[in-house]
Amino acid sequence: TVLLTQSFDTVGEMSCNPSMGGVGKGTLMREIDALDGVIARLVDRCGIQFRVLNRSKGPAVQAPRAQVDRDLYKAAMQAEMAAYPNIDVVE
Repeated sequence: TVLLTQSFDTVGEMSCNPSMGGVGKGTLMREIDALDGVIARLVDRCGIQFRVLNRSKGPAVQAPRAQVDRDLYKAAMQAEMAAYPNIDVVE
């Protein structure tokens, strides 16, 4: 398997609002989580705040969200990808 990137230094880089989860992105994360769960494991390790959105509404719109330390997550993701079996990083 090949991880193709313009620069390995940007692997794991997050936006200025480093949240994982929510109603929309949470669905995508759960689908990716089925592929070994690297993102979920790193969010657990690098999370600052965890909460459930829309708690007062029905279960169809409730969603977990985590605020993540950007620098810690980036370093952890780069280390995970460098050590991951059967992945070759190509810049």
